[in-house]
Amino acid sequence: MKAYKHILTLVFVCISGFSSAQIHSVQAKIDSTTLLIGQQTQIHFEVVQQADANVQFPFIADSIMGGLEVVNRSKQDTIKLEDGSLKIHSSITITAFDSASYDIPAFGFAYGKDTAFTNPLSLKVLPVDVDTTNAKIYDIKPIYDAPIDWGYVAMIVAIILLFIGIGVFAFILIRKYLKNKNVSDEEEVVVIVNPFEHAMTELERIRNEKIWQQGKVKDFYTDLTDVLREYIEHRFHISALEMTSDEVLSIVKSGRVLDVEQEQILSNILKLADLVKFAKWTPELKENDSSLESAFLFVEKTKPVEKVVEEKEQSENVSVDNNA
Repeated sequence: MKAYKHILTLVFVCISGFSSAQIHSVQAKIDSTTLLIGQQTQIHFEVVQQADANVQFPFIADSIMGGLEVVNRSKQDTIKLEDGSLKIHSSITITAFDSASYDIPAFGFAYGKDTAFTNPLSLKVLPVDVDTTNAKIYDIKPIYDAPIDWGYVAMIVAIILLFIGIGVFAFILIRKYLKNKNVSDEEEVVVIVNPFEHAMTELERIRNEKIWQQGKVKDFYTDLTDVLREYIEHRFHISALEMTSDEVLSIVKSGRVLDVEQEQILSNILKLADLVKFAKWTPELKENDSSLESAFLFVEKTKPVEKVVEEKEQSENVSVDNNA
């Protein structure tokens, strides 16, 4: 029975020794035990433990106790000793703004189910003595103007100029839009009195611009066919501007407003223009020149003849009167 008790005691001592062997020592040191109000000092923590031990440092809030404030916390610094154990160091910076004597309690370091405590510390905070006998009394200083922040001023000016620029740009756009709208409205009510002269003027403009020689072939054929469509619309009262090329040719042919040669000229121009605009066809330069000259020829061959007939009749009447 006694042997059984000795065995239990030995097992308990071994377990306790193994538990306590996880941490060798903990201690806390303070750099200065006496401070003036507002000064700072550091408390250093040092733990020596086994390499595989899991020791939890104490959680320290923004203040240790009433009157002692924590200003800063350092990172943990670990050093491996010759026997394989670890020495871990950390520190906190504290200060106080009330003169008093402070008894700093021990800090607990938990490991497993146990806790190791450091030694308690003491700190005395002294007031600052003011020598009123030698103190000089000064007048109240005048109010100083704050320095000008030129960077801030430049930013404000830049913002103002930006808003002014946006306003001017918006005004120009609105004005241009209204102007184009008025021009568009006027164009809707403008009636071309002489479609022949108007078409010839537009074709001459296209000839002078020569945009097909600048690589703008598609724009050239678009402009050219628009002039012809507008001419056909006012000359023959056909809504050519709203029709496709095939529809225009079909209406012209069914209405017999053109002879065979005129139909062929118009057909060649419109079909080549469709190839350029929709099939991305690239004609040769001489084809572009030929299309423009064909447009001139088409307008010349289809110009109104009423005025010529009227002048011829007037001329015949004058001749009859003279003979009489």
